[in-house]
Amino acid sequence: MLCDKIIEDREFGHLYIIVNARAVRYTFRPANDGTEKIGVRVTVPSRYDLKDVLQSVERMRPQLNAMLQKSQASKSEAKKQTHIDWDFRIESDCLHISFVKGTSQKVLFHKEAAQIDRNEQGEDIVLKPAVLQFVCPPDFDFDKGDRQAMFERAIIEGVRLHAKIQLLPRLLAYANRNGIQLNEVKINSSKGRWGSCSLRKKRTLLKTQILHNINLSLFTLLLPMHLQKLILLHELTHTFYMDHSPAFHAKLDAWLGGKEAELEKELKKYKTTIFSFVKDVKPK
Repeated sequence: MLCDKIIEDREFGHLYIIVNARAVRYTFRPANDGTEKIGVRVTVPSRYDLKDVLQSVERMRPQLNAMLQKSQASKSEAKKQTHIDWDFRIESDCLHISFVKGTSQKVLFHKEAAQIDRNEQGEDIVLKPAVLQFVCPPDFDFDKGDRQAMFERAIIEGVRLHAKIQLLPRLLAYANRNGIQLNEVKINSSKGRWGSCSLRKKRTLLKTQILHNINLSLFTLLLPMHLQKLILLHELTHTFYMDHSPAFHAKLDAWLGGKEAELEKELKKYKTTIFSFVKDVKPK
């Protein structure tokens, strides 16, 4: 596809005429060109009449206006949902993250470790979640420069640290309880999956040893405890079955007390991003 022409428009800012050899009719889409007005992207066939395109724009101006307004509203809502400010707050079973106003002109960090006990079955019980608190000046401008990206990175690294402290011992406890030996466990920032298990074969003169490695997404720590258990046991089940066969699900379901399907359904409510865990702020 080729941008053949850029035409100024009194209302939309710019019309971007995009030639597509496969197009059989005109199609209109929002085009964010970085200006205050969003612009319209017009896809046309190879042989097109510019006069006819402009006439079509005039005829469809009310519909195009509605399309652009809807697009702008969607972008505003998306920005709101991925914005860090005083209202940003995560309150999970294992970690609380928040921003508070301080008296210093510097950004300070306050951290507290989680208080964890174990029940009779050897399962972790979080008596008090860990705390990650950003203490900012009262007049702090969250949108200045690259502060949004800076805070997002800082939050992710904070979650990673607490995930190493809490998730790794929990995984190893489940592994030891079930006689599973792991070669390597890592915490990563994967946004595509909650965890993964891989194996490699180590050959010696006498035998071939199978080594299992597990990667866990740091976002797993922000899930409720019962869903964390689902993720950890899911990956440990892969040390027996490196697929999702009926045998795999039977073993995992047995470990979860027959609740695998129920827990998997609940897990679908969450995504591997920081902002999917932000607590909604109720209007005052």
